[in-house]
Amino acid sequence: MTIDTCPDLRTMLLERLRNPSCRILIVDFYEVAYIDTSGLAMLVELLKAARTRGKTFCLSRLRERPRYLLETTRLLHLFRELDRNAPLIKDSRSL
Repeated sequence: MTIDTCPDLRTMLLERLRNPSCRILIVDFYEVAYIDTSGLAMLVELLKAARTRGKTFCLSRLRERPRYLLETTRLLHLFRELDRNAPLIKDSRSL
């Protein structure tokens, strides 16, 4: 998640949050090895948009480097995190 990839990803995720049928947005980080400050800003913006709409925004399967960045910037505690060892949840009714 870098300055080059964030604009398109941001647009897609905000569109999903705007959808009335979306109550929970889960972002799977399993294949994300790196996040720059643009990625952090996007995550905070998505969290704010979700909360404004009364929706839940979750992070799933954070890897070591992205987790470290979120911890050192003291942002991790703001997000709901799914069990990092569990498979991605397909049925959001269990949340």
